Amino acid sequence: MTASEQLVNAAIAEQARAWFVANDEGSLDAQQTAAFLSWLRASPVHVRAFLGVSGIARNLKAAGDDPEFALDALLEQARADNVDPLVAAESAGLGGDRAIARRLGTWYVWALAGVAAVLVLGLSLLWWSRDGERFGLPRTYDTGHGEQAAWRLPDGSMLHLNTDSSTTVHYSKTERVVYVKRGQAFFEVAHGDRRRFRVSAGDAQVLAVGTEFDVYRRPDATLVTVVEGTVTVSVGEPPPSNGIEPPGPSQRVSAGQQIGIEGGKLWPAPVPVDGKAAVAWLHRQIIVEDRPLGQVAEEFNRYGHVQIEIDDPALRAVRVSGRFDADDLDSLAAFLGSLDGVAIERTPTGIRLLTAAPPKDKSPPIDH
Repeated sequence: MTASEQLVNAAIAEQARAWFVANDEGSLDAQQTAAFLSWLRASPVHVRAFLGVSGIARNLKAAGDDPEFALDALLEQARADNVDPLVAAESAGLGGDRAIARRLGTWYVWALAGVAAVLVLGLSLLWWSRDGERFGLPRTYDTGHGEQAAWRLPDGSMLHLNTDSSTTVHYSKTERVVYVKRGQAFFEVAHGDRRRFRVSAGDAQVLAVGTEFDVYRRPDATLVTVVEGTVTVSVGEPPPSNGIEPPGPSQRVSAGQQIGIEGGKLWPAPVPVDGKAAVAWLHRQIIVEDRPLGQVAEEFNRYGHVQIEIDDPALRAVRVSGRFDADDLDSLAAFLGSLDGVAIERTPTGIRLLTAAPPKDKSPPIDH
C-alpha cells in the first residue's frame, strides 16, 4: 500500500470514528444527520470504514427483515446517490488526486456490493431511529382487539399495552414523551436518565422519574394509577421541557393512589386504590370491588369477540365484586347467572343480561 493510500485510509477511518461517536451519543441534529448520510453515500469505502468502527455488522440482519422498509426503492436511491470516486478523496481532505481516485475506483468494480452495504446500513440506522433515540423520530406502538404487548424503550424503560391501545413515543435531548392516543398503558420508568419522563393522554399530563404507573384513557375519563414511586398529574399544557412544575393545577400521586381527569378537570385529590388490582390486566385478569355491572361488562368486552349486552339501566347499576379471567367468559356468565334478579340469554353475537321475572307463587290454595 502506498503512502498516499495509507493517508486516505487513515483520514477515512478517523472520519468514521467521529461519526460513530456522534451517533452513539445521540448528539446529531437534523443538519448533522444529513451530512452524515451524505458522507456515507459518497463512497462504499466510507460504509466499510463505518461498519468496521461500529462493529454493527452482526446486528444488521434483524433490520433487513423489517417489512416497513421498501428495499427496492432504497436500493435505487442508493444507486442514484453514488458519485464519482474522486469525491472520496476530496471528502478525505486530499483534493483532486486522480491517482488516488483511480485506486478508490477499484471498489466500484463491485459497486453493487457497496450499494448493498449502504442499503443495509441505512436500514439499521432507520431501525434504531424508529424509537426516536438517534434522530428524534417518533415511533407508534399499537395493539389490536384482545391483544397485549410489551416493548423495551431506548432508555431501558418498559412499555406495556393493553388491548385496543395506541401510543406514540418521542425521545429528544430534553425529555422522553409517550402520547397515549387510546386505551391503557403501564410504564416501568428506567432510573438514571436525566431527561424527564412525560406521558400525555388527552388533557392529562403525567411527569414521572423512576416509577411504575398505569394510564387508562377511557372515552369518559383518564385514570392514572401509581404502583410504585410518585408522579405529578396536571391538566392542559405541559411545563417547559426544562421544567418540572406544571403551569396549572396539579396533584402529586403516590403508590397505591389513583387520580382521574374528567371533562378536562382534575379530581380534587387522589383516592386510595388497590394498585395490583388496577394492573391485573398485565396477567389478563379483571379484579373489581363494588363496581357497577355495566362497567364490568365493558371491561370484558375489551378482550373477547363475544360481547356482553345489558340494556336495562337498573341492571347496569347493580354492584358486584370478584376476580375474573378475561378470557373465561363461561365462568363470568355462570357468575352473573347466579346473581339475584339476573337472567342470561345467549345470542349469536354474545351474552345478553336481562332482569329476571319474579318467581310465580305455586303454593296450593288454602281451604277455609
